[in-house]
Amino acid sequence: MLIEILIACFFVLLLGFVFWGLFGLLLLPVFGKNMVTFCFSQDAGSELEQRVRAYGWLRENKRRGGRFVIVDCGLSEKGLLTAQHLRRKYTWVDYCPNEAMEDYVHVLHHCLENGEEL
Repeated sequence: MLIEILIACFFVLLLGFVFWGLFGLLLLPVFGKNMVTFCFSQDAGSELEQRVRAYGWLRENKRRGGRFVIVDCGLSEKGLLTAQHLRRKYTWVDYCPNEAMEDYVHVLHHCLENGEEL
């Protein structure tokens, strides 16, 4: 009787690990090398550095990832300095004023179609 209970517990744990692994794979964000993430920021952009670091963590953990674009929707001077600092620090971070978004998207689309670097 005890052996049967232990075997049942083992199979329940095994099934739990299988579901945990399966759902973990299904819930991971999908990143590709041509993916572009836009982050619309305004005011001081206090959360900006945190978002870039989180995106960098996903890139470093082999989830891959494309470009991270900081879109200026009214950043203050401090927020603008933070955005420029992040752009210089990480090669995959871009800065774009809100007024230039349409031009940026056209250039980005052209680069992705032709396999060119942005």
